[in-house]
Amino acid sequence: MTTQVLDSGDRTGLSARLAALARLVQIGAARTGPDGFSEDLLTAAREALTRAGQRLMLSSRHTVVSLAGGTGSGKSSLFNQLAGADFSTVGVTRPVTRQAHACVWGVSGAGPLLEWLGVPRRHRYARASALGSGEQLMNGLVLLDLPDHDSVMGHATDLVGQLVGLSDLIVWVLDPQKYADAAVHRRFLVPLAGHSEVVAVVLNQADLLSAGQVEDCIHDLRRLLDSEGLGDVQILVTSAKTGAGIEELRKLLIEAVTARTAAAARIAADVDNLVARFEAYGAIEPGFRTDSLEPGGPAAMRLRTGTAAGLAADFAAAAGVFAIGDALRSARELRAMDYVGWPVSWVAERLTSPDPARKIRLGKLWDQLRGVTAGPSGAQQAAIDNALTRVADEGIPPLPPPWSRTVRAAVRSRAADIPAEIGEQIGAALPARAVVDRWWRLVGVGQGLLLGCVLVGIAWLASLIIFGVAHVGSGVPRLFSDAWLLPWAAVTGIAGLAGGWLMARLCTRAVRRAAAREAEALTEDILRRLAAVAGELVIAPAESELEELERFRTALRTAACVVLPA
Repeated sequence: MTTQVLDSGDRTGLSARLAALARLVQIGAARTGPDGFSEDLLTAAREALTRAGQRLMLSSRHTVVSLAGGTGSGKSSLFNQLAGADFSTVGVTRPVTRQAHACVWGVSGAGPLLEWLGVPRRHRYARASALGSGEQLMNGLVLLDLPDHDSVMGHATDLVGQLVGLSDLIVWVLDPQKYADAAVHRRFLVPLAGHSEVVAVVLNQADLLSAGQVEDCIHDLRRLLDSEGLGDVQILVTSAKTGAGIEELRKLLIEAVTARTAAAARIAADVDNLVARFEAYGAIEPGFRTDSLEPGGPAAMRLRTGTAAGLAADFAAAAGVFAIGDALRSARELRAMDYVGWPVSWVAERLTSPDPARKIRLGKLWDQLRGVTAGPSGAQQAAIDNALTRVADEGIPPLPPPWSRTVRAAVRSRAADIPAEIGEQIGAALPARAVVDRWWRLVGVGQGLLLGCVLVGIAWLASLIIFGVAHVGSGVPRLFSDAWLLPWAAVTGIAGLAGGWLMARLCTRAVRRAAAREAEALTEDILRRLAAVAGELVIAPAESELEELERFRTALRTAACVVLPA
């Protein structure tokens, strides 16, 4: 005996909705907690997906209709009337139906379905196919007589709830005395709000009432159902005793069997009910509905523009990047003075300040630069935390729970990695320690020549004074003894001094401008690198969570069967 899987042609949309519901569950399961997705909702959705998957794999030629009701409502009598035989025991004053009974019109392929429903074999009945055209029209019906929901048997209520959840169409049989029973409405009917297409209500035992009383009961019952979100539920009036209204009930069953859409409609109603509960987790403000979700609208959110740049500036301040630029400028200027400095000052510094002390000064500047590669800590870590708090408070758009919490958590998710990464990026941006520009060396050669001119002039002037003015010694060449050459010797020394001073002044200005540009370029490079750090360690995790919210809303639209305009 084989079963027929539900037709895929008209179930493609339903399958897509179920797949979307599964995505909602998957996304929600990772975001539970005090202000997260409800565990009850996730459990209900998982159970609905399981039921739907199992039902879709079972016979599509059969429609499961359950007759549910309390003790004395007459549902078993209606079951026997419809079945044409006394299959189910009838009780009046105490619960009699303790197990579900099933009557099947067209048993081929119904076996696995009945096993899934859990109907005991001894309570399964089959209708012959040659009982008239009316019976033929009911071929494919699986009619269940459920246990009395108010049975004293502890398992009865749970069994009723289980079978109501598995049925394609539920017919609630109420009697005139207990049609407003709060237990029935609260426990069974209210949870079926939104399932009007697969729910019907039968007011049985109409033979006990006058015509006016019947109208009053129907009016009051309609009021109750409307208040419970079941305004579209059909109400039938029957009497199992006289047979009144049985044909209308049979017609309802025939329509359900003939259409063969009750199973899909029931699953769709379950999905609708769950989507309505999931909507709160995708809302932006109270009253938000999935039909307001449009591509590029509220769901298409990112962290506010400029967040990465702002974080980069905050990280730079925490790491002392601007002080690093100043230190680099000072180090470059100090190093350049070895080559482009004024010769006299250069010589004086060498004579008055031991070279090791100068090297210590220069070394401290480079140590200050390289020291940041260990990454900021202490007070700097507090500054980073403050920056992340600012992003969480100002950079995130308004979000419903739990997304407001999870996005804020994503902003801080890699806070511990930020200091080391900042230090690494600053270290990578710093120039090599012993960088000497080529033009410095050329200027240094020129300064050496000018210094030579000064020394030559001084030596020449001294020899002229000694040999030319004081006439010490004899036979000295005229170049070193002719007093008339004193001005030339003085000019030579003065020219060397002036040239060295002027060259040092001009080159020092050039060095300072170049060092400032280099420090500015270094700062800009570090800021770019820190913006990348902010993007990778802060922005990306937060936007990933926002993208997950967009995926949630997309799944919500699909599960809600919302069709957006092209």
